Amino acid sequence: MRKISTFRGFTLIELIMVIGILSVIGTIAVSIITITLRGAKKTDLLNFANQNGDGALSQMVKNIRYAQTLNAPASCVPTTTTNSITITSSSDHLPTTYSCAGGTISSNSASLVDTNSLTVSSCSFVCSQPSVLIPPIITIQYVLSPKTGGGSFETNFTLPFQSSVTLRNY
Repeated sequence: MRKISTFRGFTLIELIMVIGILSVIGTIAVSIITITLRGAKKTDLLNFANQNGDGALSQMVKNIRYAQTLNAPASCVPTTTTNSITITSSSDHLPTTYSCAGGTISSNSASLVDTNSLTVSSCSFVCSQPSVLIPPIITIQYVLSPKTGGGSFETNFTLPFQSSVTLRNY
């Protein structure tokens, strides 16, 4: 007598259920990877903007702190807010003008930030001096944002910068 083997396979409903479960798992995995990559992109953009902003700010602070003279504004009594400041360098005795115009910060017309990808807004120099016997205090403040904001969260940010510096050679 021959044995008849019973070969049991999967039903159509079982196969559809497995495909559905794998689809859900795949969708969740792709979403997690996408969110991670978008977060990494925002971190890279913020780091780039932070490096640009810190570099520009530290260059201005260093040069203003050790400036030989403050040329413009001519007087900081009373407090003056302006979009440019001119100093005479103590090292080379040449005038240097820092200005905020056209979405950038420049030093003698050379941009201090990457103008291809960043825009400067709310930029100002505040010069204050309680009396003519006290050295002036220059407060530099500006905001960096991406040049093309786009609609996604990773390309939209504003990064504020501010520092105050007292002229030492006044």
